[in-house]
Amino acid sequence: MEKNLGQAIALFRYSLIAPLLTNTYTQKSQIEYLKEISAKKYDTPQGMKREYAPETIKEWLRLYRKHGIDGLYPKTRSDKGVLRKLSPAAKEFIVLSKQNSPKRSAKSIHSELIAKGYISFGEISLSTIQRFLSKADLTPKKLIPVERKAFEFEYPNDCWQSDISVGPYLYIEGKKHKTYIVAILDDASRLIVHAEAFYHEKLIALHTVLKKAVAKRGIPKKLFVDNGKVYKSGQMQLICAGIGTILCYARPYSPESKGKIERWFRTLHDQWMNIIDWTKLKSLRELNESLYNYVEKYNNEVHSSIKESPIGKFMSNVDKVRFIPDKQELDYLFYYRVSRKVKNDSTISIDKIIFEVPMKFIGDKINIRYLPGNLDKAFIFSDEGKLLETIYPVNKIDNSKMRRNQNIKALDFSSFSAN
Repeated sequence: MEKNLGQAIALFRYSLIAPLLTNTYTQKSQIEYLKEISAKKYDTPQGMKREYAPETIKEWLRLYRKHGIDGLYPKTRSDKGVLRKLSPAAKEFIVLSKQNSPKRSAKSIHSELIAKGYISFGEISLSTIQRFLSKADLTPKKLIPVERKAFEFEYPNDCWQSDISVGPYLYIEGKKHKTYIVAILDDASRLIVHAEAFYHEKLIALHTVLKKAVAKRGIPKKLFVDNGKVYKSGQMQLICAGIGTILCYARPYSPESKGKIERWFRTLHDQWMNIIDWTKLKSLRELNESLYNYVEKYNNEVHSSIKESPIGKFMSNVDKVRFIPDKQELDYLFYYRVSRKVKNDSTISIDKIIFEVPMKFIGDKINIRYLPGNLDKAFIFSDEGKLLETIYPVNKIDNSKMRRNQNIKALDFSSFSAN
């Protein structure tokens, strides 16, 4: 099975069991939740409409608790070699296009798919787009906007909100540098679980902030974000599924649906950005020191909405928070996952760094996991999620005596269960 399809299937299965894992279903019991979702038809990553029996969903739950997200990958590879008509990215574009403009024609969407490079000219017919729209029930009647309601979560880590905002410009050695601030807020307590400034708004920035937030404040049941490209990445979806977090997206062009983090950024601009002399800051490190000091002050002051400090509200119910105390386990859950074909010289490239791979893998397409920003080593995993080899950059192998089969301890996923 093609790797991207297997990943899409695993994430789809996770989306159905996630409310059971995090105890966030709205039905009266797990039985009622299973009965309700089993009565629905779903658009599967394979492009079909299907219903799933409660026993099937229970089996996915069992597999996740035993193996984590790896347990949800399909075991068979029956579609290997079969060309899929529409990629997940193309399907997502079609759905968003119709949601944003319900009366838009299939022909118009087909043309834009080609123009934006989702498909090649002549690769996908107009009738394929029309069939997809029909199967997905993407009609104007089905796309009537739903009433938006305010929401409030009761306990810390029930839901986090994240966003990215443009930060101050730094002037270093006569050059102007734009910065971006990535922040995550706990909905119930208004605590800023982590915020950090970067010179870019790439995935690695969000990855860094989320990992530090989880290390300090535990695992959120939900992470509410906008529809920006960085939040929609497959790596972010896999990380959230791995730690047992439901990744929720705001409706397109509806920033008010994540209003708490938006309001915090306005407060940040008024109380921090607009009163600091940024010309005195000589590095990103100095900028972040100033930001951390402000966040610490904000977290310890009484918040007008909750009538106590965010840190006080968070700590009053910290017994309900699930932490990851082991650094190795935290690293494991935040690995990036990529696939590479091993060259004839027994090497692969990861982020422009060349790694040596055992010769037995020459010509094979292998699964790689690694920590972004820390490429001293990477790991080869089987399709079933089993560690096969630890690999190292070519320029370090000859000068070190590293063990070539370093073991990573097996993780216990049994804690990902509903209380």
